Amino acid sequence: MKQVKFPGVLLIGLGVYFLSKQWTVPFIGEIELLPALLLIIGVAFLVQGSDPQALFSGIVICGLALHFYARTQLTFWPEKWAVYTLIIGIAFLAQYKKSKQRGLWVGGILTLLSIFALFSTGSIGIMGEILIYSEKFWPAVLFILGIYMVMKRN
Repeated sequence: MKQVKFPGVLLIGLGVYFLSKQWTVPFIGEIELLPALLLIIGVAFLVQGSDPQALFSGIVICGLALHFYARTQLTFWPEKWAVYTLIIGIAFLAQYKKSKQRGLWVGGILTLLSIFALFSTGSIGIMGEILIYSEKFWPAVLFILGIYMVMKRN
């Protein structure tokens, strides 16, 4: 029988968060509500165990929570679109590592492009020009890739 831990972890996390706000616990009590809720939900997904989809969801949600917290607390934290695609790419790679079924190519490509975009300055010759040009059209490319993946028959 499969245990579902999601509701219990969610309630524990919410209780810890709101108690830490009342008791002014350092660090936990300083986290704003949105990143805290996202982190709690993400951790609840992560403790689901062997489900690769829960792992994917948990990594994406925890990654977003950490990004939202870090961008308000750390002056050096990037505000680029590539942070979001990096989080998704890492989630795909973790899902592939867990299930060995799908996500390797999408995760690898998203992760590599995101790292390149995060660390490029836009002044590196032709690659910089390609990056600047691609920033205008990457949402359309993601949309088309998603449509292809939905329509593709196994």
